[in-house]
This record gives sequence, C-alpha cells and structure tokens, in this order.
Amino acid sequence: MTPPALEGLSRAELVPVALDVMLSGMIVTRGLLPQVAIQSGDLELMNQIAIDEWMGASPVYTGRMRRLMGIEGDNVQAIMKALQLDVGFVHQYMDVRYELIDDLHAEFWLAHCGALLDAEPHGEERVFGMCHTIEDPTFDATALATNPRARIRPIHRPPRRPADREPHCRWTITIDPENDPVGAVPLTAVVAALPLASVSNPMPPDREPGGRRDYRGAFEPSFGLSDLSWGALVAATREFEVQSHLLMAASDLALRDHFDAETTHTMMLNAWESAGWIASERLTRLLPPGDVTDTLARVLALTPMLAPGFERQVRVDRHWVTLDLRATHPGLLDAGHAGWNRLLATGERRGVEGIARGVDRRAHVEDLTVNDDRVHVGISIDPEAEPAPESDAVALARIGMVSGWTFDTTDRVAVEVTRRR
Repeated sequence: MTPPALEGLSRAELVPVALDVMLSGMIVTRGLLPQVAIQSGDLELMNQIAIDEWMGASPVYTGRMRRLMGIEGDNVQAIMKALQLDVGFVHQYMDVRYELIDDLHAEFWLAHCGALLDAEPHGEERVFGMCHTIEDPTFDATALATNPRARIRPIHRPPRRPADREPHCRWTITIDPENDPVGAVPLTAVVAALPLASVSNPMPPDREPGGRRDYRGAFEPSFGLSDLSWGALVAATREFEVQSHLLMAASDLALRDHFDAETTHTMMLNAWESAGWIASERLTRLLPPGDVTDTLARVLALTPMLAPGFERQVRVDRHWVTLDLRATHPGLLDAGHAGWNRLLATGERRGVEGIARGVDRRAHVEDLTVNDDRVHVGISIDPEAEPAPESDAVALARIGMVSGWTFDTTDRVAVEVTRRR
C-alpha cells in the first residue's frame, strides 16, 4: 500500500490537515523552548532564543509565501495578508481580527490567543516575556519582508488588566516613509542561505473547482484556508511545513551561540521527538479509523515533522512499515544543514521514532540508514510488545492546549454567524 500524501487528499480532507500543519509552528516551538529553560535555568535566555528563532526565519519564509500567493505591494494590506498565512498566527488558535484603515494604517486584535492562555498559568514574568520581550522585535522583523519602514505597536497587551480582559491584545500597523528602515538580523542571511530556504514548492493545477489560487487583489479580513483552491491549499500547506522547519533551523543556529555542540544536539533531538509525537497524535485523530500500520503509513506520508524537499515513499507489509526519502534539492541531507535535517543526516532515529509512537507506542525504528541523498527507515509494530512510556520531552511539550486543540472546520458561514453573536 502506498498511502496518499497531500496531493492525494480531496479539498474537504485538505482543510483540516492544512490547519493542523499550520499549527506545527506552535508545536515545534513548544517542543524546543522548554528544553532551553530547563537546560539553562534562565527564562531570559529562553526568550532570546525565541527572538532569534522568529527573527531569523520569519523574514525568509514571509518572502516565500508572498511569492507563492502573489501577494503584491508594500502597504499594510500586504503585511496583513502575510500574517494570515504565517504559522505564528494559526487560525482559530490565534483568533486574529483585522481592520484596514488606509494603505498606511491598520489594526489587528486577538479575540483568542492560545499562546497567552498557555503562558498565564506560569505567572506574569512568563507573560511579559512572550507579549513584550519577544513580540516587540519579532513583529517588526516579520513586517520588514514587506516594508522595512512598517512598525507594529501595541494599543494594549498582557499582562491583562483586568484578568479577563478581551480582546487579549490590540495592535496598530503603521507605515511611515520617514521611519528608518528595519534591517534583518545577521542570522536571517544565514537562514536564507540554507538549502531548505530555496526548496521548490510549485502550485499544482486544481483538480477540484472552487477557491482562489492566489491572494492578489483586495485584502479580506475574514480570509481562511478554506477560501483557497485545491492546488493553492496543497502549496500553502507545504509552505507551512517550510516555515516550521526554518524556525527549527534558526533555533539550532541560535542555540550554538549559548551551548556546546552536544547540549544543542540533545535539545534539538528532544524537540524533534516530542513535536513529532504530538503532531502524529493529532493527525491520527483526523484520519478514519483503520489498521494501525495503515494509519502509521498515512501519518508518515502527511506529517509536517519530516522536512519538505524530500520525495517520500511509504509501504506497508503486515506489521512492518518502510519509509524511503530522497532529497530533491542539493544539501538538504547534510550534517552541516541546521535544524532537523542535520539530525536526520547523521542517522538519528529518535525523531522518526517519536513520529511513529505518536500513532502507536509499540512502534520501533528497527533500521535507519543514510546513503548520499537517500534515507531508508524500517519501522515495526509488534502487537505483543509493551507500549513505550512517554518520554519527559514529550510530557513537557504536552503542557498547555496545543496538543489537544480542536479546530472548527464546519461551514465558514455558520462559523462567522456564531462569531457575531
């Protein structure tokens, strides 16, 4: 059996998968940042790694998404379109509302911020770190890919006063031609030079009617992924995968400035195992019930926790699943590549095993071999085996609402009516 990848899904099947892949930006960050806090005992360092992560990657992937979706211009409409297609602003989980004032001014606010609700139980220091220390530099870094003279500034933001204040925060976007242009940090150029940053992502022809193939024209405040055509949805979902892996590549590079090679390697590996496990659990819930090996094969074909830029072949033989990857871009499978590509290139099994055990804890990676631009993985699921215990890394990444978050994929009109009540 060769299970369907994204291109094998109908548009109705793609929408929930695309939302889940968009959430992967939150999942990978939850997999990594707690590792930094525990290893260093320093919340300020964790905040700095988060800043480096987003400032290093977001200008690169924003430019990619703009090109893919035909987002033209350098006004606030273009900035907001890019935010609507950014893994940092996951639809619903980060329920962002937008108001366009004119070409140079806009506002947005978060009616629901899952990241805030996860941070608040840990106290005001953690909230301040996320909503002030991290967001101040990273918002402008995201906007600079569209207009380096743009500034994103708060009207109000947490810590919330009163404690139940809504919306959770409100921000302005202003473009002033007199502003000094914001420049990218040096890490951005390093991330942009990675092979992953130039992986090809052509938009396939639409195989079903309906939806838009690009985001040219007017800004749509209520834009959602279900507004995209079949081909655009496939390509945007692939781009969300690129975004998440570029975030991990930027994090890997940033960690090396503060930790030795072995510690950095361990933290990145823990993050890959835990994020892969949680993402697989979530995908499994989206798929129709079936034989566990068939489910594992389908998850391996769809998971965003294997980097884009590889051809995937997945096959099932009773209790055995094989995964073959072939890099389609030079340098992707190289021990010098930052991020999880580096771990895969060095033959690390635990990330792939985390992906498999998110489907079934009896899964075991029996074989992982790397040969030039190819990876071969053999995974067994022994019905008689004892389920593997959940690792500390997975348990840590599970804290908060990301692992259990449920998207509403009902009819968009019904959702909008509910919002207005």
